[in-house]
Formats: sequence, structure tokens, C-alpha cells
Amino acid sequence: MSADPAEHFPADYRSGRHEFIAACGQSGIDVIARVHPQAKGRDGKPLFLDTAIIGPRDARKALLLISATHGVEGYFGSGVQTGLMREGLARHAPKDRKIVLLHALNPYGFSWDRRVNEDNADINRNFVDFAHPPQNEPYEMLAAEISPRDISPDAMKKANAKLTEFLKQRGAFALQEAISRGQYKFPDGVYYGGSRESWSARMLKDVVGENLAHVERLIVIDFHTGLGKLGAGEMITEDLPASPAYERARAMWGNLVASSEAGESVSAPLSGTIDKAFPGWLPGTELTFAALEVGTRSTRDVFNALRRDNWLHCFAEARHRHADAQVIRLELRDAFYPDTPEWKHMVWKHAGEVVGAALRAL
Repeated sequence: MSADPAEHFPADYRSGRHEFIAACGQSGIDVIARVHPQAKGRDGKPLFLDTAIIGPRDARKALLLISATHGVEGYFGSGVQTGLMREGLARHAPKDRKIVLLHALNPYGFSWDRRVNEDNADINRNFVDFAHPPQNEPYEMLAAEISPRDISPDAMKKANAKLTEFLKQRGAFALQEAISRGQYKFPDGVYYGGSRESWSARMLKDVVGENLAHVERLIVIDFHTGLGKLGAGEMITEDLPASPAYERARAMWGNLVASSEAGESVSAPLSGTIDKAFPGWLPGTELTFAALEVGTRSTRDVFNALRRDNWLHCFAEARHRHADAQVIRLELRDAFYPDTPEWKHMVWKHAGEVVGAALRAL
């Protein structure tokens, strides 16, 4: 057992997967691997979504823990999942409850240090009717400035001036929502929800159908990074205050709970999220879903890192050989994963508390 929680966090996707599987094996828990049929990792090797199940197959109450929905954010979720297994989750779990750990929902993004998948799609905007996807007119107005084709200082200054003008007219929250809600018209833009159901979305549906279709009560925690003050934590729900699901979340997690739909959260309202998909898959289940969001860098630094990463992969020539490719990759990694012991200790504490509260609630 590690004395230092910081040691649970991986150096990259491949080591994170190895350590997760090893920790499960040490607890006598098998891991089911789903291999990506096309995409390969940055090391040229296959990519996997791995699932570990603790507890009886027919349990009526369950906890689902998801990591790497947003690829590069998987350093946090993977570290938490591995650490929980190393520190006895399987031994201490209630005997009549099920715990499902889904490791690396978006293994491509995790391996390549990108937030998106192999199609430049945001998995947490990917659960929509693609024949009639949601509209985002403010993004359309600002698409060229949000995801610029030219990132030279002069071009960025002009782009930022137009975004600032929008902010002054409509407010900071409206700008955040325009950028991050999700858009379905610009495949080479940020927060693109995709044009089809992703492999990750299909695999998540498969995991839910195989392991959770019969449960009467389900709690889901999806691990995320990138919003909020450094090391701070928030449990983001899309349920409205006073709704039964919101009240269940508050009873579990107290003041950490914040509704994005009600304007309480560091997140704006979003389209096509995993949260919105679950009720359709499990119509008879009492569902409490929240994303544990932990803060990393300033909003400006995170946004600029996303834009530069998007430019590199969508607009730059010979992107993997580009002179700035490594710098941009590491900037993006740092924006979502501050690789310091201090940050790891803070976010590990949040994760332990919210998972512990969820287990007690079950």
C-alpha cells in the first residue's frame, strides 16, 4: 500500500492502464478489456477501455466510477481508480452492492494527451440525435475566433478582441456557454460533439447494458478536471434544485453539489452529455449522477491550451513533426493535469470523500 497518494497517479495512459489492472489483480478482481478497433496510442499500440466489477452480479444497488471521458483528464480519474483499489476498495465494499470501475472511456485522448477522441469529438457532447443535433448559434458567430486557423500573436489578439466584445455585450457566463455548451457544425472546432455515435459512447452503453440494466438504484461519479480554482472540487449535477436527484446528491455530498442547469456551477449548461443519456438507458432506475470536477489552471490558460491543441491537430501542416508539437501537447497536459504532489493530494482528498459518501449512501 502506498503511503503517498501522489504515487497512485500515472505518468501516461499505458502505465495508468498497467497499474489499474495490477491493482485489480492484487485484489482478486478480473478486468474486462474492450479493444478499440481502429485507433492506436501515441506509442503505436492498441487502446482499451477496461472494466472491473466488484460485488455480486445481481446486486440491486450499484456505484459506477468513470475515468478519462475527456482523455487527458484521465490522469486524475485513473489515479483515483487505481488508488482506491490499492487501498482496499474491494475488501471494504458492502457485500451486497456492486461497484463498476470503467477505466479510460476515451483511451485515445488519454494516450495522445488530448481532450477529444480520434474524430476530434468531445465524448461528453456525443450523446445526441445526430439527425437533429442541438443548435449553438453563438458558437457559429464566433467559430473563427474560438478555434482560429492562425495562432500568431497578431491573429490571436484580433480573435480575443472579438471574444471580449461578446463578453462585454452578453457577460462572461454567456461567453462560457457559447464556447463550451457543445457544437455540431464545425468538425475542426473545439467542443465538437461529433457527427455520429463514437466508439466510446457505444462501449459505455454496452457496459451499462451488461452490468447495470437490472439495478434499482445507481450512483455515478464521472471524474473531470479543468474548471475551478487549483485543487478545488465540485460535484456538478444537471438536475435542478429541489428535484429528487438533486436532493439525493446534496444529502450525499453536501455543499460540493452545484447544478449547471441552474447556474450554480463552474460549468455552463451542456448538450449531449453522458448525464442526459443514462435515464434513457435505465428508465426504471433511481439515478444520481454527478461529475467530480477539480480545478487546475486559470480559465484563460485552459482555453488557450485547448485552442492551440485544436490548431495543431486540425490546421497545422505535418502536425506530429511540427516544431511546436511537443510544447503544445505538454501545455494541454498541464492545463488538465498539474503534475505536482500538492495538487494530487488535494484532488485525492476530494475523490476519497465523494466516493466514501456514495458508498455510505448505498
